[in-house]
Amino acid sequence: MAGGLIDRLRKRQYPAIVLYLLLIAGAFLAGVIIFDLIIMPGIVGRGSAAVAPAIEGMSMKQAQEVCHKERLEVAVAGSRSSDEIPEAYVISQDPRQGQGLKRGRTIRVVVSSGRRMEIVPSFEGKTIREAEVLVESSGLGKGRTVRILAPGEGQPSVLATSPSAGTKVPRGAPVDILVAIPGEPKSYLMPDLVGRDYPFVKDKLERLGFNVVHAASRKRGEGKFPNAILSQSPPAGAKIKEGDTIELVVSALE
Repeated sequence: MAGGLIDRLRKRQYPAIVLYLLLIAGAFLAGVIIFDLIIMPGIVGRGSAAVAPAIEGMSMKQAQEVCHKERLEVAVAGSRSSDEIPEAYVISQDPRQGQGLKRGRTIRVVVSSGRRMEIVPSFEGKTIREAEVLVESSGLGKGRTVRILAPGEGQPSVLATSPSAGTKVPRGAPVDILVAIPGEPKSYLMPDLVGRDYPFVKDKLERLGFNVVHAASRKRGEGKFPNAILSQSPPAGAKIKEGDTIELVVSALE
């Protein structure tokens, strides 16, 4: 057949080199067709090829269901903490999405172990500045700093924290610090607060170190505005100390 093709091409007076190049190109093309249609299917088997689906960001259950439809397996190759990907969800996969592989093969995944956890260290006895530095170096967040008066002398120091030392919390979680301020509480005479605006009074008293409790609300009397103080405990004229609790009854909103 090839000889006949060469004879016909020779009759058309093509140069010999052109004839041989055409013959080589034809043989290569035929080889490719034979490989694709006959040899390759015999090696991999018809219908055995699959494409890796996109399973990153899925839960393991979802990933297994998707891969099962493609007749592929899923195996956990490792885990690492993540603030963005929930626990037991896929962070990465191998092979990557869109890569070809034989059916029945395994896609290896790295799953999230959830947010990174930190252990609250002990702050007891540290100064406020030392506590702030320790919070930052421990990967935690700065919460509220509450100060209370305590008998004695010396520098203010941390009494306790919330959460307490040794507690496991997510990285960046805020830690509240209770600080003892050495000294004696100041004494005051309880003023008459009846008729005054509750939010204004509450803010002023708390700034002075008192604990203000909204004891109850009652329907306001004639001429009383909403949030007006109706009664107080201790009464006006009583001796009170910094840190004491003051209970107030306030007119209700209508």
